[in-house]
Amino acid sequence: MVYTENGLMIDLSEVEKVVDLCDVFTIVFRMFPERLLVDTRSTAEEGPLVALVEPVASVEERFHWLGRKRPQFEPPQRFIFFLWPHSVVFLEQCGIGERIRRRCEATGRPEAVAMFQETMAEMKEKERQATLAAIKGQNCHTIWPAREKPSR
Repeated sequence: MVYTENGLMIDLSEVEKVVDLCDVFTIVFRMFPERLLVDTRSTAEEGPLVALVEPVASVEERFHWLGRKRPQFEPPQRFIFFLWPHSVVFLEQCGIGERIRRRCEATGRPEAVAMFQETMAEMKEKERQATLAAIKGQNCHTIWPAREKPSR
């Protein structure tokens, strides 16, 4: 267990198992709606997939999405969906990002690593934009009402 930038503890060894063993996994981040989907399955014709994807309502819906997007593959043998309650930067700092990159590299398909790097850059930008919007008060609601300034 590790303490992180927002004080929560996360069992990194369990996350490492997911990255190492699952043929498809989806990670939800707290700052933006899209999910990181990593599908390490490949054939001679079709390589792995690493992408930011729109959220769906259920695991079944994600399976249907995979079936439409990657019809040449059977349903995944090991599929996990989990929430990463921390920043994209912390995903890199704690080594999980590097572990995902190595998993992509292990497919022997250079385009998988390139997809991962592009997707990481896209996630960082989405998180940056979401942070700026929160600072500006866009798309956010306060739980405390604004105080009226006393008149002079």
